[in-house]
Amino acid sequence: MRHHNGVRAAALIGALAVSLTACATEDTSTETSAEGSEDSGSCRIAIDNGSGTAFPYPNAGAAGIVDKAEELGCEVIANLDGKSEVQTEAANVQTIIAQQPDGVIIIPANAAEAGEFVDQMTDAGIKVVSYHSIIGADRAIDDVYPSLSALVIENETGVGEMVGQAMMEQLPDGGPIGLVLGAPGYAENTLRVEQFRAVTEGTFEIVAEQPGGWVADQGQAACASMLNANPGIVGFYAISDDMAVGCQEAVDAVGSSAIVWGVGGAQLGIDSIAAGGMDGTVCYKPYDGGARAMEELKKAIDDDSYGTGELVFYDTPVITAENVDDCEPQW
Repeated sequence: MRHHNGVRAAALIGALAVSLTACATEDTSTETSAEGSEDSGSCRIAIDNGSGTAFPYPNAGAAGIVDKAEELGCEVIANLDGKSEVQTEAANVQTIIAQQPDGVIIIPANAAEAGEFVDQMTDAGIKVVSYHSIIGADRAIDDVYPSLSALVIENETGVGEMVGQAMMEQLPDGGPIGLVLGAPGYAENTLRVEQFRAVTEGTFEIVAEQPGGWVADQGQAACASMLNANPGIVGFYAISDDMAVGCQEAVDAVGSSAIVWGVGGAQLGIDSIAAGGMDGTVCYKPYDGGARAMEELKKAIDDDSYGTGELVFYDTPVITAENVDDCEPQW
């Protein structure tokens, strides 16, 4: 999964019944070894940050991994920057394999291409956990790539249902709404939307949807265009906070009363909610998620019966103005 808190294809307040706490069962250094670290004898691990250290989300995840590894007595022997390029990541994977760590946490540049990298590492006897990214082209979130010990991820499908339920609480009479999707070619465009469509059917009518390119200015342009064509829109669901912040600007510019929801718990989104802008989001916590991934990797290294294909969700609560202080942005 890449830097927009999302998965590349080809590869959620109250009484909501959906819980993301259920389990379905980024230090930015590019050096090949952690300077000044000492091998405690507990384990040696590596981080394949294929998504790249230029982006805040994978960096926050990698920082959580590094800190949890130290807490667990493990040495981080490599923390490699893939620069969001498959070829660079491929070379980094070979460097990691040559160092023979006990385990690797992969944050891949491309979900489809990453399957080969996982296979190469597991064939070399290395345990692999994926953080924040489904591995393999067109795989459902619960269809964990078989070579992985575990996939530790946000509930990318459940998030849509949670946002849908929250929006319906605000707008019980329903009405026309617009969707702001990410850039074309990303699996979030399906994962974060399919259950939203299902749960809101009969209440909301999706009259327009446009890509917002994961950034605020494109989110603003998308919502401005949709409002121009459909001025009666009562709400927007943007599948990332950056796009939702831009969408809110478009809503404000024309004096619309449409509500705006995002996903991610990014600093931009939380600031907007606190200031009375966006109506809500879902608080993703990349640092916490990275730490959880390290916990699962340590279990897999220590316990031969851990198995493969585990799916692990971490807590990602729905955030509104009422509980905005519950989400301290981690990216």
